[in-house]
Amino acid sequence: MILWIKRGAAVLSGIFLTALLFPAGSQWGGTAGGILNLGFVVAEKFHPSLRRPLSPLVLVFNTVLSAYGVLIGGVAAWAILAAGTSLISWNAGLFLHRWSHAPLPVQYQYFRRIGGILAVGLGAGISALALQGHFSLGFLPTLALALIGSILFLRLISGVFEKAGSPPQNQ
Repeated sequence: MILWIKRGAAVLSGIFLTALLFPAGSQWGGTAGGILNLGFVVAEKFHPSLRRPLSPLVLVFNTVLSAYGVLIGGVAAWAILAAGTSLISWNAGLFLHRWSHAPLPVQYQYFRRIGGILAVGLGAGISALALQGHFSLGFLPTLALALIGSILFLRLISGVFEKAGSPPQNQ
């Protein structure tokens, strides 16, 4: 399951980069980002000496292309989505590298946690764009973002309090 999350996020990252860069007039950047992300999709087939540096290279390249796309006049929302999916793909690649045959309950737990982090990150990015006036949100999306942020914040705070109240574990 984690492998498919990694692959799907890499494909989506390439699509978002293309949607960011092509309308802004940088066809070479969109094409290069798409090809590099497609290479990351099939990275398991590569020799380990090529596979190891590919993951951070894709993350850095996607980040640079996202920033470049915004600087040349691309839509910042596409850059936020490209950066978010690129981070998910990179993180899933790390998970697979460290624990390639994880049990299914662990994979579901990872998926829930990474989904919560993604929701917070994308919510913060979209909120920042809305506050800058790049686009306006209606009442219902604003309410939904506020509720999601509040719930995630409360979960984070309750987790800290649960850990603080639990006895130390012997190692």
